[in-house]
Amino acid sequence: MGIIFFFLVLYSVSFAYADKGMIPVSHEASVYEPGQKAIIAWNGQEEILILSTDVTSTLETLVLELLPLPSEPEVEPASFRCFEEIQRLIWEEGVNQFMYSTKNEARSESVEVVFHEEIGAHDITVAKATDAVKLVDWMENFLQANNVSETVSLGGFEPAVKDYMGRGFHYYVLDLITVTPNQRSVDPILYRFNSSFLYYPLLITSPVPGNTEITLFLLTDGKVERDYQPMQKIYYRVRDISPKPIEFVLSKGDLSKIDIRIGELFDERAWLSVLNYDGQTTWLTRDLMIAKEALNPVTTVHVEVILPLPLVTLCILLGAACTLAGVVLTLLVIRPKKEAAKREIV
Repeated sequence: MGIIFFFLVLYSVSFAYADKGMIPVSHEASVYEPGQKAIIAWNGQEEILILSTDVTSTLETLVLELLPLPSEPEVEPASFRCFEEIQRLIWEEGVNQFMYSTKNEARSESVEVVFHEEIGAHDITVAKATDAVKLVDWMENFLQANNVSETVSLGGFEPAVKDYMGRGFHYYVLDLITVTPNQRSVDPILYRFNSSFLYYPLLITSPVPGNTEITLFLLTDGKVERDYQPMQKIYYRVRDISPKPIEFVLSKGDLSKIDIRIGELFDERAWLSVLNYDGQTTWLTRDLMIAKEALNPVTTVHVEVILPLPLVTLCILLGAACTLAGVVLTLLVIRPKKEAAKREIV
């Protein structure tokens, strides 16, 4: 999900889950990230990224995270409730439109966001850098300011960092958190920044071997029409019906229920789409970047209603009965009038 953990001094992680490198301050500790979730709201000019991760470590240790962004962000706290609300809306849509009988049935066939014991402590700083070496120097100063006397090496991440800088990514969010052997969900953080494209960093995680699972909830003015490899759409799977992607329109009120700042980002409504990745971090060779031209600016929502066969048959019979009744009534009205007309002529 675009954040990377740097090993300080030693690079000793043997296995990793997620789309970020993981480097603890303690040389003896290894950090693992079983999953990460993000809500990305983008109106064509400005993006809100709400990010939460699940992490664990072999030992209690400080961990340094680095997130590359295309412009200077505002950084604010967010809530797990954002993800719970967006999940509720997905299950509700499954019940209303796709013939699930209950929310539990929709839940079993779509998306469930799982949180673990929470981590609430963040120490976040935003740095601007145009050179990888200068960024490392700045990071060392950052650690020393936080009473961490360690040195930093980008190691295998240097090509990725240089790639970001070559594309004009000069802003980096640094976050120090404490990780323990118990799997815990890091409190979500909201990043708000200007961007001419929908953005989610993936390339930064490719140097770290291992598996990752990424779930992205996209909120956009237009409809996301296709997969963006290696990210793929998540589907509702309904019995006897072809799978349907989780994508529908949310009102401004629904957007505000997720987070009031997201509601303020859109004029009227937004499309919700869900993308997922589950695989090797080495396959994450490009960031998720979607241009406005790639979105379908549909203004109407077409709802396909599938009726059970017995109900269709009943509707046909009722229609035929109504037609027959109309014909009989017409004949009963017209016949007396014709007879009266004949008597007048005679």
